[in-house]
Amino acid sequence: MDKEQEKWAIFWCDLLKALIYDEIDREATNRFLKELAEKPVCFPDGRIGKPSLSTLRRKLKCYRTGGFDALDRRKRSDRGKPRNIGCEVMEKAIELKKDQPYRSPLAINKLLEQTYAATVPRSTLFI
Repeated sequence: MDKEQEKWAIFWCDLLKALIYDEIDREATNRFLKELAEKPVCFPDGRIGKPSLSTLRRKLKCYRTGGFDALDRRKRSDRGKPRNIGCEVMEKAIELKKDQPYRSPLAINKLLEQTYAATVPRSTLFI
């Protein structure tokens, strides 16, 4: 776990410490989490916001099943790969853009729509 991940894990432990140290009964856990979800907190990245109830429940469950190390954020398995776009479609879009760099995203998507019945988000076409 790197330093940044450690900060986040400590943050979640601090937020949930009353539950971790059994200062609150199991029956009152849900009420405590709902109250906690209503309070603004300063997250380790400096953002101020309210943690969602589902996130609080998930973090508590992770801690109870795996301890401190279970609070480590895992990297996405599909990191760096397009989510909804097939590789063949993406390769064709890149080829079309490299062939004519000033070709608009609209024109590229028209060609992709005709060939693959799929389009690529405009932000993806800034190569």
